[in-house]
Amino acid sequence: MKFPNTATTVLVGIMLTPCLLAQRAPQGPTTIPDNQLDPARQMAVSMRLESDTHAPLPEQYIWTKEDEVPVNPATGEGWVHGANQELGSHFFRHSFQLASPPRHATLYVAGPRSATIYINGQEVDTFQANLDIPLGIRVFSCDVGHFLHKGRNILAIEAVRGPEVGNDADDNRSLQLTRGKVLLVKIVPAELGVVAPPLLISDAHWKASMHRASGWENAGFNDSSWAAADSLGSPDSSINFLQWNADAGLYNWPGYDGISPFLEQYTLPAMSVRDVYNGAGQIYHAGALTDKNVVDIQNEFRVQMPSVEPNRETEPQILLDFGREVDGRLAIRSDSDQPSDVTIQYGESEPEALHNPYLGIDPLHIAAHATAYGPKSAFRYALVRFTGGKDIRYKSIQLAGINYPVTYRGFFESSDPKLNRMWTIGAYTAHLCMQDDIWDAPKRDRGRWMGDLDVSGRTIEDAFNDHFLMEDTLNRLMGNSPIKKNVNGIAGYSAFWITGEAEYYRHTGSKQQLAAFHDRLIQLMQYMETELDSRNLYANRAHSWPFVDWSPELNGDTPEARRATQMEFYAAFEQGVYLLNQMGDTSNAQIFQQRAMQMKAAAQRYLLDTSTGSFGPRWQTNAMAVLSGVADPSQYDAIWKSSLASVGHIQYNALIVTPYYNYYVISAMAEMGHRQAALNWIRQYWGGMVDEGATSFWEGYDPAWYKGNFHASLQADNMSGYRVSLAHGWSTGVMPWLMEQVLGIHATGPGFSTVDIRPDLVDLLWAKGGEPTPRGMLNVNIRMNAGTETILDLPPDTQASIYLPVSSQSATITVNGQAQSSTSAEGGSRAMITISKSGHYVIHAQ
Repeated sequence: MKFPNTATTVLVGIMLTPCLLAQRAPQGPTTIPDNQLDPARQMAVSMRLESDTHAPLPEQYIWTKEDEVPVNPATGEGWVHGANQELGSHFFRHSFQLASPPRHATLYVAGPRSATIYINGQEVDTFQANLDIPLGIRVFSCDVGHFLHKGRNILAIEAVRGPEVGNDADDNRSLQLTRGKVLLVKIVPAELGVVAPPLLISDAHWKASMHRASGWENAGFNDSSWAAADSLGSPDSSINFLQWNADAGLYNWPGYDGISPFLEQYTLPAMSVRDVYNGAGQIYHAGALTDKNVVDIQNEFRVQMPSVEPNRETEPQILLDFGREVDGRLAIRSDSDQPSDVTIQYGESEPEALHNPYLGIDPLHIAAHATAYGPKSAFRYALVRFTGGKDIRYKSIQLAGINYPVTYRGFFESSDPKLNRMWTIGAYTAHLCMQDDIWDAPKRDRGRWMGDLDVSGRTIEDAFNDHFLMEDTLNRLMGNSPIKKNVNGIAGYSAFWITGEAEYYRHTGSKQQLAAFHDRLIQLMQYMETELDSRNLYANRAHSWPFVDWSPELNGDTPEARRATQMEFYAAFEQGVYLLNQMGDTSNAQIFQQRAMQMKAAAQRYLLDTSTGSFGPRWQTNAMAVLSGVADPSQYDAIWKSSLASVGHIQYNALIVTPYYNYYVISAMAEMGHRQAALNWIRQYWGGMVDEGATSFWEGYDPAWYKGNFHASLQADNMSGYRVSLAHGWSTGVMPWLMEQVLGIHATGPGFSTVDIRPDLVDLLWAKGGEPTPRGMLNVNIRMNAGTETILDLPPDTQASIYLPVSSQSATITVNGQAQSSTSAEGGSRAMITISKSGHYVIHAQ
């Protein structure tokens, strides 16, 4: 790519010695076949579209009008200055009529970190949230049936805003949610956990104030002077409410799914029950939880609770293993006449689930003969501890998977099975990130990040040829006009927005999608210009975050981060010029081309290390210098010798490189003619993750890191340990690399109207694959057969320039048995032919 073990298991502090294990189920298969890795790939018939099964909830997020997040008049986006220190009380009231009080009534409140609740002047309950887990919004409930009476009732709530959650939000409504400034309320005429039409909901008809008045909680208080509450809308009314784990705690809200209407759901039983711990109770038929078929009542999974009050050491528990990283929520379906209670701990790895689950220990109440759901997240393991009930039967405890509907269109196979596995894992990792828009990861952060999308977007287009989610994510990342800030607040991510859009345009050829960005593209490039100093060097004049990679000196405002960002900026301006020319805006293209030339000249003059002929020692910086075009081909040898030649040869590398920037590193190595060295590093790096059992690619990795508890040793996001994601879209770069550098497919014109194909087996015996294009599949099959044989299926209206390896400039090229004239390329090591007509071609070079 160039820019055009046997150890004893510990359960939450309980050592599972053999005498404590009532049952020890055998571990399931450790390797899932490639075509079964993505469970949704096999379940298209049984998928249920969310829009067909779920109606939006009527209750609304509300808050005090005086404290709403304002809209920036210049950008139309949310506007908050500094940290949110406001922890004062907010007061809410609402009256409602009852023809007769119900037999049961449950009040649900979500949003605040603390609240005191009154009904008809009587204090009903008070609560205080545990802020040690990143759930954001929390749900609290209480029985209010004996406080209600016939006729007019008054509910009054004193609330303090909830905790902040998330990293980035633009519109004022979603920003208000991530700032914790929301209240969600309803009363349901049923026992806890039962879904029923509500008696009362929070909406714009409520009264709200930031000022305590005497007797404000009493039924007779006159609230006519209070303003109406500010309504943000239903919790499932905006896709922006579903970002950043902001709604994770709403899993206990009756009727809430928090799933976009275009997503699908499916069910998947655990592949194995890794551990069964009876405690002081008894667990029966644990194997039934791995059965895909309906189990008869005599063999249902059953939990007999201890006869005395259980505690953490005596509560029965099981550990489920789904065999691979999955996205969704745990669904527990009761088959008992009594309710039960459990806690859930998710983990992408087994140690995370046992010791320090990212979402904490999450309590869940299951009503009789009902299905209850845990939080939405990504995980492989789920520890379920049974904390309440007596003798409980469960029809199932399984994954309720959440899936963005795609078809696997692209493919890659070769003589190296591990490379084939890498391609499949890359595609699956990207698919896991395709949820309510394209996220960095389905566990953390569950948000839109442009740097991640620059890599995962290539994977998505190569595998699925998706348009809807790609376009929505690009649009929301750019934001509204006028553009007066960096994408994600990161200068380099502004650059990657432009390069990512250009790559998407070359894949799709959608001029309509591109044209919608014309004005905003110009505004973004003009804003990026304000970040340059008088020498045309990136100077961080906006005081943003010069993030390049999670590596020393590359994730803060340092000279090295500025140097690498300069390379990213140049790449962006070159690609921005290309996009403007494609839209016919040659005048602005000329202006920005001049600026790009100035940026390149400045980089060469001020950032080049003249003692080595490279742009310093760092892999990331030099890789981007090569890919952007800042480095000229004449400088490749010096860059290789002083920097990139050490890739894969440093056993303990303090200057780590994440899988994210490793894509650019291996791409630069290929661009410089070192594909064998790049492939060797791929086998060490991504192959190392595969060897360690990865079913999706990890946020951070180094082959030398400690293997005893691999997850605890991973580093990324300025931290190490279980918070590090094991399914991260930015880690999928090996997949497009195989398409680009082995199959050799590079779109050069919009929508693959023109394409370069440069097949290179490197050290493989054969390789084949297909790229989905708007014009049909483009298939390439390469093998050694008395020379190199390339079999090509070219779709209509595509002109291909094919660069074939030859032993000499006098080599013979045949196409379907007929001699074909060629042009010498790459110093005589390749011969180039052009094919402009669709069809099936067998091309031989010898």
